[in-house]
Amino acid sequence: MTVGIDRDAIVRRFEDLLDSALSREAAPAGIDAEILSAVIEGTPDDETACDSYTLWAAMTALTQEIKLQGRAFQELNLTLASQTAKIADELKAVYAEREKTLQRDAERRARREILNALIDLRDRLARGRESVRLQELALAATASPGLWARIKGTPSPDPAAGEAVNALVRGYELGIERLDQTLTEFNAREIRCQGETFDPRRMNAIDSEESATIPPDTVLEIYRSGYEWSGEVFRPAQVKVSRAPSKPE
Repeated sequence: MTVGIDRDAIVRRFEDLLDSALSREAAPAGIDAEILSAVIEGTPDDETACDSYTLWAAMTALTQEIKLQGRAFQELNLTLASQTAKIADELKAVYAEREKTLQRDAERRARREILNALIDLRDRLARGRESVRLQELALAATASPGLWARIKGTPSPDPAAGEAVNALVRGYELGIERLDQTLTEFNAREIRCQGETFDPRRMNAIDSEESATIPPDTVLEIYRSGYEWSGEVFRPAQVKVSRAPSKPE
């Protein structure tokens, strides 16, 4: 027996040592104490108790959920792929239609320029033909001189000059005829104006003349021919129209 310490003190110290050795350890940081207690102790009556069947059922449910999620992801991927292809096709169609529209506009502008050049050429040929016809009339007037001219001995016109003028008129007419055929192929036609009622949508009245016998707003003369192209007015005609006589003051 130890000196100065009785039996009861030794027993109390031994009990304290056993209590401290068998005391419950503190829960590790980051894990809930109730969960750790349920895992270590495993009380079967607790609602949180886990056996092998429950664990297997949970794993099976988790596996099915993962499969479902994978299928959903696969369907989403296919949907996105099909949508991407559809959008790409729509963009291609839009760009193709835009290219066609630009091409049609370019072709229309080119045809307008060509048509404008053809109409201008026809106007020039028509003016040349009228000039030659005036010369032809002048030659015809000198071909039959009066009595006084025959007495004075005025020389008669050269017959070759008349033939040259006739050939020139015929050449102008052939050129105008060929241009009219080309304009018809371009779906362009001349606007009929002579003797027609004035139409402000297709004609421009740049001159007027009083007339008591012709109804007002009737086209008397055409200064420049007008044309329609594909049902639209390409160039309005410039005309002279009749108007009612003014009342005397």
